Amino acid sequence: MAHCGLRLQLRTSSASSHAAWAVPPLQHGHPSSRGAHCPPLHAAASASFSPTFGPSSGVSSLLSPASSTPMVSFASRYALGDPLGQGAMGTVVAAIDRVTGQEVAVKVVAKQRNAGRHQRSALHREAGLWKRACAASRQAGRFMSIEEDATNYYIVSEKCHGGSLQQMLNDRGALSEAELSQVAWCILAFLTDMHSNSIYYGDLKPGNVILKDVYPCSSSGPGCLNVRVIDFGCSQIVAPGSPLRALSGSPLFLAPEIIKGSYGLPADMWAFGVTLYLLICNRLPFWLEPVDQLEHFLDQQSIDTAIQYSPVLFASTHWRGVSEDLKDLICCLLEKDPARRLTAEAAMQHPWFANAKEMCRLS
Repeated sequence: MAHCGLRLQLRTSSASSHAAWAVPPLQHGHPSSRGAHCPPLHAAASASFSPTFGPSSGVSSLLSPASSTPMVSFASRYALGDPLGQGAMGTVVAAIDRVTGQEVAVKVVAKQRNAGRHQRSALHREAGLWKRACAASRQAGRFMSIEEDATNYYIVSEKCHGGSLQQMLNDRGALSEAELSQVAWCILAFLTDMHSNSIYYGDLKPGNVILKDVYPCSSSGPGCLNVRVIDFGCSQIVAPGSPLRALSGSPLFLAPEIIKGSYGLPADMWAFGVTLYLLICNRLPFWLEPVDQLEHFLDQQSIDTAIQYSPVLFASTHWRGVSEDLKDLICCLLEKDPARRLTAEAAMQHPWFANAKEMCRLS
């Protein structure tokens, strides 16, 4: 087993379900700007807070110029349907293009009365990074357009039919190791593509990974566990030698270096490790208690402390029969020191993935 500088503990505990909390966007990039207490763990997936950028953030080239054409009702082009998900910044709904008949997903963000240009710039920045991600990786959900009318902004993307991994986790419980290997390989292919193009994704978690097709599907092929990654509101461009500092992401998935206020691409790999742990046992790496019990005593300081100093806990009742290779991979991803953490390219060479390339069809 590879040595990754992370001590393992074998403990016993009972089953659990995953939950988390919503966190409002922060106005400062340092961890001290967060309060000592966080809201209750009430949502099905951790809500995200996006980075705040000033005028010198280096992303202005990604912003589309303001439209000079009159605003028209978005409903004149798209027929909005049922909700697909709820995020911190808006609601994702199904829609049909009235002209082409194509099914799409639409993120609807209400215009904030006092946000003005700041809100518009943030959404166009997200759209610009999403377009870059689509050019870089087949595993990025397909971005189509960003539009607006008098009341809302709309980000239009391809519609996937299998729901998120968080929904899968809620509905049927933890994935088998064979299922996880297929999903994990797709996610890792995405991260490899992002990082090779200097894009920090910034919000990896089960709620942002969508199954392209309904699972289990009627065919015997492996394609129905192919996934797409969505929501680029926390993504950033990484410049060589310039660490990221704006505090953003989902609280339970933050790497130690984000809490310290200086981070880069390795923070994505930490979130990948938390995601693998959660999908295989439906728990979080640093607590034995079910998450619905954690809400009674966890505050933000406790979460930050556990992320920075606690060892990964492998509870025997949940990890019995799980391969040592998978445990080792998770430990190498949840390495506290980002310099020693596995990179995306190195993780693809880990023994646990030896069969994943044959099992997962990337299409």
